[in-house]
Amino acid sequence: MRPRQLLPALGLVVAFGCSSSKAGFMPADPDGGRTGTEGGADAGALARDGSVADGPRFCPTNDCDGDGYPPPADCDDSNAFVNPEAFDFPGNGVDDDCDGKVDDPVLTCETIPASPPGSPADFARAADLCAQNSKTHAGTVFDPLVHAAWGQLQGLGPGQTLWTSATKPAIQTAIVSSFGANTAREGKTMVGMSNGPWAASDPRDSAALDPSGFAISDACADIPLLGTDCASLTNGAASGGVNVQDWAELTLTVKVPSNVETVVFDFAFLSSEFNQWWDSAANDAFFVLVTSAGLSGQNVARDGHGLAATVNSGFFQLCPAPPGPAGLSPDKSAAIANCVGLGGDPTQMIFGTLAGTGYDGAAKSANDTVQAVNGNLYVYGGGTGWLTTKFPVKPGEQIVMRVIVADTFDGLKDSAILFDNMRWEAASESGVGRPPTAQ
Repeated sequence: MRPRQLLPALGLVVAFGCSSSKAGFMPADPDGGRTGTEGGADAGALARDGSVADGPRFCPTNDCDGDGYPPPADCDDSNAFVNPEAFDFPGNGVDDDCDGKVDDPVLTCETIPASPPGSPADFARAADLCAQNSKTHAGTVFDPLVHAAWGQLQGLGPGQTLWTSATKPAIQTAIVSSFGANTAREGKTMVGMSNGPWAASDPRDSAALDPSGFAISDACADIPLLGTDCASLTNGAASGGVNVQDWAELTLTVKVPSNVETVVFDFAFLSSEFNQWWDSAANDAFFVLVTSAGLSGQNVARDGHGLAATVNSGFFQLCPAPPGPAGLSPDKSAAIANCVGLGGDPTQMIFGTLAGTGYDGAAKSANDTVQAVNGNLYVYGGGTGWLTTKFPVKPGEQIVMRVIVADTFDGLKDSAILFDNMRWEAASESGVGRPPTAQ
């Protein structure tokens, strides 16, 4: 039976499979699943466990299962999902990666940067994208991380001026063991990124990072963002031209292990735009844009409406519970209807906290509020809590993941993200939902 999570903000049910990549994968029916052919003309169908499912076969080559590795490097030449470029799923009793040991994956690989904040590859390791134990054709260990880099956004503004918003790693990023009372989802470290100064005590008042006058006329075309991904910047409204700036991006090129069909990661989004700019356009946003065999740059970190993580997301529930602080402006009181409190609610699987992050209003007031220039009183800050994203991939393919947080319209009132616990699953699955446990 699959666990069901009801998201009250959307009336959306998200169901994730009970198995975890960290717990391993065992096919329910070893003779079912994927089909295909291998070997010679008498080859049978290829089952999900990599074996031939329907009868005898003739193998005229020294790589009978066609996975690119002949014996002795391939320790099971009858199973295309067992080879040195596979992930050794723990708990299945199989030496998936042929390193001579059963169930010994590398799950965490924290790196202490020689020079903070660290290289892009250090950040990938902090998020648990780890080299494994097995040896490839090249004689090196199998490493799913092909390349990591900081990204940037370029676009034309008024008067055909070319503007560039490049990630400023020394200002906007950090490898952290904790953020406030939030700790890593796996291992000891996680990635922190912001569209302003990382860990600012008062992110609502941080100055813009890009130059005065920065203006890109059509950021959706320049990023690019497609369909509802672009609409995320404007709360679903037709955008026309929209400016995006104070860009922070970690780009990861990843080689998917040969027995993996799902990539998984955890994230949390926090924003000082809540709740003053709730239910409005021009919002800070978090994207993970994926290019793969099945995706053409689409965002995989979406809510039930297909929109990115913003203050308008149905997952934005880490905020003061109703009725909220005394004197809260009535025009935004509806914004906290689905909030559960600054410390989350384990009974609803809403994990994480605003405490100590700078997004809890503590630097501004004693009651988690801020007063705008028009005199109205608003809640200061909020977040999604921890969320788990899954997206399907083809075994062995190379994909690109662009992990982005940026400001829309101006560089004011900052937001931040935590990104951690990258991992694999053998069965194909997709969606965004609440993790079942705090860690």
